[in-house]
Amino acid sequence: MGCCYNTSNIVTISNTNPAVTAITEYEFIEKVISTIPLSQRDLIRRIPSHYFLTAYAFYKNAQNLLKHERFEEAELACNNAVDMLLQYLHPTHYIFQKILEIYTDSCLRREHFAKALCSTFTCILIHSEISSVDQASLSTRENFRIIEYYFRMGAIYKNMNDMKNALKYMLQARQMISSWPQVEEIINFTRIIDDNIRDVREPKLTIQPVHPRPDESDIDFSRRFTLEMAQFNAQRGTLQFDVSEFTRLPLKSTEYLITPAILKKVYKCLYNELSKNGLMARVARLAIESQLIAAQIKNSIPELKQNSLLTPMLIEAALTIVIDRQDEYCQKLKRELRFEIFYTDFSNFHQNGVRVFIIRYVKSGDD
Repeated sequence: MGCCYNTSNIVTISNTNPAVTAITEYEFIEKVISTIPLSQRDLIRRIPSHYFLTAYAFYKNAQNLLKHERFEEAELACNNAVDMLLQYLHPTHYIFQKILEIYTDSCLRREHFAKALCSTFTCILIHSEISSVDQASLSTRENFRIIEYYFRMGAIYKNMNDMKNALKYMLQARQMISSWPQVEEIINFTRIIDDNIRDVREPKLTIQPVHPRPDESDIDFSRRFTLEMAQFNAQRGTLQFDVSEFTRLPLKSTEYLITPAILKKVYKCLYNELSKNGLMARVARLAIESQLIAAQIKNSIPELKQNSLLTPMLIEAALTIVIDRQDEYCQKLKRELRFEIFYTDFSNFHQNGVRVFIIRYVKSGDD
Protein backbone atom coordinates (compact mmCIF):
# COMPACT_ATOMS: atom_id res chain seq x y z
CA MET A 1 0.00 0.00 0.00
CA GLY A 2 2.86 2.33 0.75
CA CYS A 3 3.25 5.03 3.35
CA CYS A 4 2.30 8.66 2.86
CA TYR A 5 5.69 9.32 1.28
CA ASN A 6 4.61 7.46 -1.88
CA THR A 7 5.28 9.99 -4.64
CA SER A 8 4.21 7.94 -7.65
CA ASN A 9 0.50 7.46 -7.09
CA ILE A 10 -2.03 10.02 -8.30
CA VAL A 11 -4.79 11.13 -5.93
CA THR A 12 -8.14 12.76 -6.64
CA ILE A 13 -10.79 13.68 -4.10
CA SER A 14 -13.58 13.72 -6.65
CA ASN A 15 -16.59 13.38 -4.37
CA THR A 16 -16.11 16.83 -2.89
CA ASN A 17 -15.00 18.95 -5.80
CA PRO A 18 -16.41 18.81 -9.32
CA ALA A 19 -13.25 20.46 -10.66
CA VAL A 20 -11.00 17.46 -10.02
CA THR A 21 -7.29 18.13 -9.80
CA ALA A 22 -4.82 15.28 -10.04
CA ILE A 23 -1.60 15.53 -8.04
CA THR A 24 0.74 13.01 -6.47
CA GLU A 25 -0.23 11.50 -3.14
CA TYR A 26 2.88 12.98 -1.58
CA GLU A 27 2.10 16.51 -2.76
CA PHE A 28 -1.50 16.23 -1.69
CA ILE A 29 -0.76 14.87 1.78
CA GLU A 30 1.99 17.43 2.36
CA LYS A 31 -0.50 20.15 1.50
CA VAL A 32 -3.07 18.69 3.90
CA ILE A 33 -0.66 18.52 6.83
CA SER A 34 0.93 21.91 6.22
CA THR A 35 -1.31 23.45 8.90
CA ILE A 36 -0.42 20.77 11.44
CA PRO A 37 2.30 21.40 14.07
CA LEU A 38 5.74 20.37 12.82
CA SER A 39 6.32 17.73 15.49
CA GLN A 40 3.11 15.90 14.53
CA ARG A 41 3.56 15.75 10.77
CA ASP A 42 5.76 12.64 10.67
CA LEU A 43 3.03 10.70 12.46
CA ILE A 44 0.76 11.41 9.50
CA ARG A 45 3.46 10.47 7.01
CA ARG A 46 3.77 7.01 8.59
CA ILE A 47 0.13 6.19 7.87
CA PRO A 48 -0.40 4.09 4.70
CA SER A 49 -1.26 6.62 2.02
CA HIS A 50 -4.42 4.91 0.75
CA TYR A 51 -5.69 4.55 4.32
CA PHE A 52 -5.06 8.22 5.14
CA LEU A 53 -6.67 9.42 1.91
CA THR A 54 -9.76 7.34 2.62
CA ALA A 55 -10.06 8.93 6.06
CA TYR A 56 -9.51 12.36 4.52
CA ALA A 57 -12.25 11.67 1.96
CA PHE A 58 -14.65 11.01 4.86
CA TYR A 59 -13.65 14.38 6.32
CA LYS A 60 -14.18 16.24 3.03
CA ASN A 61 -17.48 14.47 2.54
CA ALA A 62 -18.55 15.59 6.01
CA GLN A 63 -17.81 19.20 5.02
CA ASN A 64 -19.96 18.82 1.92
CA LEU A 65 -22.80 17.13 3.81
CA LEU A 66 -22.79 19.88 6.42
CA LYS A 67 -22.99 22.50 3.69
CA HIS A 68 -26.14 20.79 2.39
CA GLU A 69 -27.58 20.46 5.92
CA ARG A 70 -27.41 16.67 5.93
CA PHE A 71 -26.34 16.72 9.54
CA GLU A 72 -26.67 13.10 10.62
CA GLU A 73 -24.69 11.95 7.59
CA ALA A 74 -22.05 14.62 8.23
CA GLU A 75 -21.60 13.43 11.82
CA LEU A 76 -21.38 9.81 10.66
CA ALA A 77 -18.69 10.76 8.12
CA CYS A 78 -16.75 12.56 10.87
CA ASN A 79 -16.99 9.49 13.10
CA ASN A 80 -15.71 7.28 10.28
CA ALA A 81 -12.73 9.58 9.70
CA VAL A 82 -11.91 9.66 13.42
CA ASP A 83 -12.25 5.89 13.82
CA MET A 84 -9.84 5.26 10.93
CA LEU A 85 -7.20 7.72 12.12
CA LEU A 86 -7.36 6.48 15.72
CA GLN A 87 -5.80 3.25 14.45
CA TYR A 88 -2.55 5.17 13.97
CA LEU A 89 -2.78 8.41 15.96
CA HIS A 90 -3.24 9.45 19.58
CA PRO A 91 -6.66 11.04 20.31
CA THR A 92 -4.96 14.38 21.00
CA HIS A 93 -3.31 14.58 17.59
CA TYR A 94 -3.94 17.97 16.02
CA ILE A 95 -5.62 16.58 12.91
CA PHE A 96 -8.64 15.48 14.95
CA GLN A 97 -9.31 19.11 15.77
CA LYS A 98 -10.28 19.85 12.16
CA ILE A 99 -12.64 16.89 12.01
CA LEU A 100 -14.23 17.76 15.35
CA GLU A 101 -14.93 21.30 14.18
CA ILE A 102 -17.19 19.91 11.44
CA TYR A 103 -18.80 17.53 13.92
CA THR A 104 -19.41 20.34 16.42
CA ASP A 105 -20.96 22.64 13.83
CA SER A 106 -23.36 19.89 12.82
CA CYS A 107 -24.33 19.14 16.43
CA LEU A 108 -24.95 22.82 17.13
CA ARG A 109 -27.17 23.13 14.07
CA ARG A 110 -29.26 20.27 15.48
CA GLU A 111 -29.11 21.71 19.01
CA HIS A 112 -27.38 18.58 20.29
CA PHE A 113 -25.56 20.64 22.88
CA ALA A 114 -24.16 17.79 24.99
CA LYS A 115 -22.37 16.32 21.95
CA ALA A 116 -21.12 19.76 20.86
CA LEU A 117 -19.84 20.40 24.37
CA CYS A 118 -17.87 17.14 24.40
CA SER A 119 -16.30 17.70 20.97
CA THR A 120 -15.38 21.32 21.75
CA PHE A 121 -13.79 20.32 25.05
CA THR A 122 -11.77 17.70 23.15
CA CYS A 123 -10.54 20.47 20.82
CA ILE A 124 -9.38 22.41 23.88
CA LEU A 125 -7.48 19.34 25.13
CA ILE A 126 -5.88 18.88 21.72
CA HIS A 127 -4.81 22.51 21.58
CA SER A 128 -3.39 22.35 25.11
CA GLU A 129 -1.03 19.57 23.99
CA ILE A 130 0.72 21.85 21.48
CA SER A 131 4.20 22.88 22.59
CA SER A 132 5.37 26.49 22.48
CA VAL A 133 7.72 25.56 19.63
CA ASP A 134 4.84 24.13 17.61
CA GLN A 135 2.68 27.14 18.37
CA ALA A 136 5.32 29.32 16.75
CA SER A 137 5.06 27.23 13.58
CA LEU A 138 1.29 27.63 13.33
CA SER A 139 -0.48 30.50 11.65
CA THR A 140 -2.05 33.28 13.69
CA ARG A 141 -5.46 31.94 12.70
CA GLU A 142 -4.67 28.46 14.00
CA ASN A 143 -3.39 29.83 17.31
CA PHE A 144 -6.50 31.97 17.70
CA ARG A 145 -8.76 28.93 17.64
CA ILE A 146 -8.20 28.19 21.33
CA ILE A 147 -9.97 31.46 22.20
CA GLU A 148 -12.86 30.52 19.93
CA TYR A 149 -13.11 27.11 21.62
CA TYR A 150 -13.35 28.62 25.10
CA PHE A 151 -15.95 31.10 23.92
CA ARG A 152 -17.89 28.32 22.19
CA MET A 153 -17.88 26.29 25.41
CA GLY A 154 -19.39 29.30 27.17
CA ALA A 155 -21.98 29.79 24.43
CA ILE A 156 -23.01 26.12 24.56
CA TYR A 157 -23.35 26.21 28.34
CA LYS A 158 -25.42 29.38 27.93
CA ASN A 159 -27.77 27.54 25.57
CA MET A 160 -27.97 24.74 28.14
CA ASN A 161 -28.93 27.35 30.79
CA ASP A 162 -25.81 26.57 32.83
CA MET A 163 -24.87 30.19 33.46
CA LYS A 164 -22.14 29.40 35.99
CA ASN A 165 -20.06 27.39 33.52
CA ALA A 166 -21.01 29.74 30.67
CA LEU A 167 -19.49 32.64 32.57
CA LYS A 168 -16.42 30.59 33.52
CA TYR A 169 -15.46 29.79 29.92
CA MET A 170 -16.37 33.20 28.54
CA LEU A 171 -14.18 34.91 31.13
CA GLN A 172 -11.31 32.60 30.16
CA ALA A 173 -11.80 33.55 26.51
CA ARG A 174 -11.87 37.22 27.52
CA GLN A 175 -8.64 36.90 29.48
CA MET A 176 -6.89 35.17 26.57
CA ILE A 177 -7.97 37.67 23.93
CA SER A 178 -6.83 40.63 26.04
CA SER A 179 -3.18 39.75 25.29
CA TRP A 180 -3.69 39.80 21.51
CA PRO A 181 -2.91 42.85 19.34
CA GLN A 182 -5.95 45.12 19.17
CA VAL A 183 -6.60 44.92 15.45
CA GLU A 184 -10.14 45.30 14.10
CA GLU A 185 -10.97 41.58 14.03
CA ILE A 186 -9.81 41.11 17.62
CA ILE A 187 -11.67 44.22 18.80
CA ASN A 188 -14.91 43.02 17.18
CA PHE A 189 -14.63 39.53 18.69
CA THR A 190 -13.83 41.06 22.08
CA ARG A 191 -17.09 43.03 21.88
CA ILE A 192 -18.99 39.82 21.13
CA ILE A 193 -17.45 38.14 24.18
CA ASP A 194 -18.19 41.16 26.40
CA ASP A 195 -21.81 41.31 25.22
CA ASN A 196 -22.29 37.63 26.03
CA ILE A 197 -20.66 38.00 29.44
CA ARG A 198 -23.14 40.78 30.24
CA ASP A 199 -26.03 38.59 29.10
CA VAL A 200 -24.85 35.73 31.29
CA ARG A 201 -24.31 37.94 34.32
CA GLU A 202 -27.66 39.65 33.85
CA PRO A 203 -29.85 37.07 32.10
CA LYS A 204 -33.03 38.47 30.60
CA LEU A 205 -36.30 37.02 31.80
CA THR A 206 -38.29 35.17 29.16
CA ILE A 207 -42.07 35.30 28.79
CA GLN A 208 -44.03 32.27 27.64
CA PRO A 209 -47.75 32.20 26.80
CA VAL A 210 -50.04 31.55 29.77
CA HIS A 211 -53.76 31.35 29.07
CA PRO A 212 -56.71 31.77 31.46
CA ARG A 213 -58.51 28.61 32.50
CA PRO A 214 -62.28 28.22 32.32
CA ASP A 215 -64.00 29.86 35.31
CA GLU A 216 -60.65 31.26 36.56
CA SER A 217 -60.93 34.75 38.05
CA ASP A 218 -58.68 37.59 36.92
CA ILE A 219 -56.87 37.59 40.26
CA ASP A 220 -56.30 33.82 40.22
CA PHE A 221 -55.00 34.06 36.66
CA SER A 222 -52.62 36.91 37.59
CA ARG A 223 -51.26 34.92 40.52
CA ARG A 224 -50.79 31.79 38.42
CA PHE A 225 -49.18 33.82 35.63
CA THR A 226 -46.59 35.28 38.03
CA LEU A 227 -45.72 31.88 39.50
CA GLU A 228 -45.54 30.07 36.15
CA MET A 229 -43.30 32.79 34.69
CA ALA A 230 -40.98 32.42 37.68
CA GLN A 231 -40.89 28.63 37.36
CA PHE A 232 -40.31 28.81 33.60
CA ASN A 233 -37.36 31.18 33.98
CA ALA A 234 -35.95 29.16 36.88
CA GLN A 235 -35.85 26.12 34.60
CA ARG A 236 -34.08 28.16 31.90
CA GLY A 237 -31.54 29.58 34.35
CA THR A 238 -32.67 33.18 33.79
CA LEU A 239 -34.15 33.69 37.26
CA GLN A 240 -31.39 35.05 39.47
CA PHE A 241 -32.77 33.85 42.80
CA ASP A 242 -34.55 30.81 44.23
CA VAL A 243 -38.01 30.35 42.74
CA SER A 244 -39.31 29.38 46.19
CA GLU A 245 -39.14 33.08 47.09
CA PHE A 246 -42.40 33.51 45.16
CA THR A 247 -44.22 31.24 47.60
CA ARG A 248 -42.25 31.80 50.83
CA LEU A 249 -44.30 33.25 53.70
CA PRO A 250 -42.86 35.77 56.20
CA LEU A 251 -41.96 34.72 59.74
CA LYS A 252 -42.48 37.20 62.56
CA SER A 253 -39.56 35.64 64.44
CA THR A 254 -37.14 36.83 61.73
CA GLU A 255 -37.70 40.42 62.84
CA TYR A 256 -35.94 39.63 66.13
CA LEU A 257 -32.74 38.98 64.13
CA ILE A 258 -32.67 42.51 62.74
CA THR A 259 -30.05 44.71 64.39
CA PRO A 260 -29.92 48.52 64.08
CA ALA A 261 -26.97 48.08 61.70
CA ILE A 262 -28.96 45.77 59.40
CA LEU A 263 -31.93 48.12 59.50
CA LYS A 264 -29.80 51.10 58.56
CA LYS A 265 -27.97 49.18 55.82
CA VAL A 266 -31.14 47.96 54.10
CA TYR A 267 -32.79 51.37 54.28
CA LYS A 268 -29.68 53.16 53.02
CA CYS A 269 -29.41 50.83 50.01
CA LEU A 270 -33.07 51.36 49.16
CA TYR A 271 -32.78 55.14 49.58
CA ASN A 272 -29.67 55.33 47.38
CA GLU A 273 -31.29 53.22 44.66
CA LEU A 274 -34.39 55.40 44.57
CA SER A 275 -32.39 58.63 44.73
CA LYS A 276 -30.27 57.81 41.68
CA ASN A 277 -33.36 57.12 39.57
CA GLY A 278 -32.59 53.43 39.07
CA LEU A 279 -34.94 50.95 37.41
CA MET A 280 -37.02 50.55 40.55
CA ALA A 281 -37.61 54.31 40.77
CA ARG A 282 -38.36 54.67 37.06
CA VAL A 283 -40.94 51.88 37.17
CA ALA A 284 -42.60 53.44 40.23
CA ARG A 285 -42.78 56.84 38.52
CA LEU A 286 -44.20 55.47 35.29
CA ALA A 287 -46.66 53.05 36.85
CA ILE A 288 -47.40 55.16 39.96
CA GLU A 289 -46.26 52.17 42.04
CA SER A 290 -44.16 49.03 41.72
CA GLN A 291 -44.75 45.76 43.55
CA LEU A 292 -41.76 43.62 44.51
CA ILE A 293 -41.06 40.70 46.79
CA ALA A 294 -37.92 40.92 48.94
CA ALA A 295 -35.85 38.74 46.56
CA GLN A 296 -36.63 41.12 43.68
CA ILE A 297 -35.58 44.10 45.78
CA LYS A 298 -32.30 42.38 46.67
CA ASN A 299 -31.70 41.49 43.02
CA SER A 300 -32.46 45.05 41.85
CA ILE A 301 -30.01 46.81 44.17
CA PRO A 302 -26.34 45.94 43.42
CA GLU A 303 -25.11 46.56 46.97
CA LEU A 304 -27.72 44.22 48.42
CA LYS A 305 -27.22 41.68 45.64
CA GLN A 306 -23.50 41.44 46.40
CA ASN A 307 -24.07 41.02 50.16
CA SER A 308 -24.59 37.29 50.74
CA LEU A 309 -25.39 37.84 54.44
CA LEU A 310 -28.44 39.97 53.70
CA THR A 311 -30.84 37.28 52.56
CA PRO A 312 -34.29 38.10 51.13
CA MET A 313 -35.76 36.94 54.45
CA LEU A 314 -33.68 39.48 56.41
CA ILE A 315 -34.36 42.27 53.91
CA GLU A 316 -38.06 41.48 54.15
CA ALA A 317 -37.96 41.65 57.95
CA ALA A 318 -35.97 44.91 57.96
CA LEU A 319 -38.35 46.65 55.55
CA THR A 320 -41.33 45.35 57.52
CA ILE A 321 -39.94 47.00 60.66
CA VAL A 322 -39.30 50.28 58.84
CA ILE A 323 -42.84 50.34 57.47
CA ASP A 324 -44.52 49.29 60.72
CA ARG A 325 -42.71 51.98 62.68
CA GLN A 326 -43.37 54.73 60.14
CA ASP A 327 -40.40 56.52 61.67
CA GLU A 328 -37.89 58.97 60.21
CA TYR A 329 -36.86 56.46 57.54
CA CYS A 330 -40.28 56.47 55.87
CA GLN A 331 -40.67 60.21 56.38
CA LYS A 332 -37.32 60.90 54.73
CA LEU A 333 -38.23 58.80 51.69
CA LYS A 334 -41.44 60.75 51.20
CA ARG A 335 -40.06 64.18 52.06
CA GLU A 336 -36.83 64.04 50.03
CA LEU A 337 -37.62 61.59 47.23
CA ARG A 338 -41.43 61.59 47.16
CA PHE A 339 -41.70 57.83 47.53
CA GLU A 340 -43.92 55.92 49.92
CA ILE A 341 -43.27 52.30 50.84
CA PHE A 342 -45.71 49.87 52.41
CA TYR A 343 -46.49 46.15 52.16
CA THR A 344 -49.37 43.77 51.71
CA ASP A 345 -49.80 40.03 52.21
CA PHE A 346 -52.77 39.96 49.82
CA SER A 347 -51.38 41.07 46.47
CA ASN A 348 -53.33 40.41 43.29
CA PHE A 349 -50.14 38.99 41.74
CA HIS A 350 -48.98 36.58 44.46
CA GLN A 351 -50.64 33.91 46.51
CA ASN A 352 -52.16 35.03 49.79
CA GLY A 353 -49.63 35.35 52.59
CA VAL A 354 -46.60 36.22 50.44
CA ARG A 355 -45.27 39.61 51.51
CA VAL A 356 -45.15 42.10 48.68
CA PHE A 357 -43.62 45.56 49.04
CA ILE A 358 -45.24 48.45 47.22
CA ILE A 359 -43.17 51.50 46.30
CA ARG A 360 -45.41 54.37 45.33
CA TYR A 361 -44.42 57.65 43.75
CA VAL A 362 -46.27 60.61 45.25
CA LYS A 363 -47.09 63.08 42.51
CA SER A 364 -47.23 66.78 43.22
CA GLY A 365 -49.52 69.32 41.64
CA ASP A 366 -46.70 70.28 39.25
CA ASP A 367 -46.31 66.76 37.76
